[in-house]
Amino acid sequence: MKTNRYIRVVKVILLGMLVLAFASGQATERRSVNGGEDQERILPVEDYGESWITGDSNGDGRIDYALKLDDRGQKRYEAVDHNKDGRMDNFYYYRNGVLHRQEIDTNYDGKIDLWIYMYDGVRVRAYERDTNHDGTPDLIRRFGES
Repeated sequence: MKTNRYIRVVKVILLGMLVLAFASGQATERRSVNGGEDQERILPVEDYGESWITGDSNGDGRIDYALKLDDRGQKRYEAVDHNKDGRMDNFYYYRNGVLHRQEIDTNYDGKIDLWIYMYDGVRVRAYERDTNHDGTPDLIRRFGES
């Protein structure tokens, strides 16, 4: 059972990375994570400005991929609109160019309900899941020490 959950989480991450590899109102949401680190998550695709590198993977004329680099040219943030509804639903956060967290809106309601925490940019350190969609994680799983 635990192995199956781990495999599902890994599959979600791999699917997100695969989509990123092929990717050529006014709502924002803030969440304090990892000891008070405050980061902005932009949901509507049209709100990604000139400081973002954007792409349209399916050629419909709408942004469905956005990338922001840091001052050294390394990845800082990525966002993907998987269901092409005009709202980003997968968010990737990097430190020094290495993936450290992914946030996903799995049911496309505009609210994050899956948080995946990484170490080494590849291995899952922990994940949190809001299974009843009340905005609070109610399933928390940790794997080893970071």
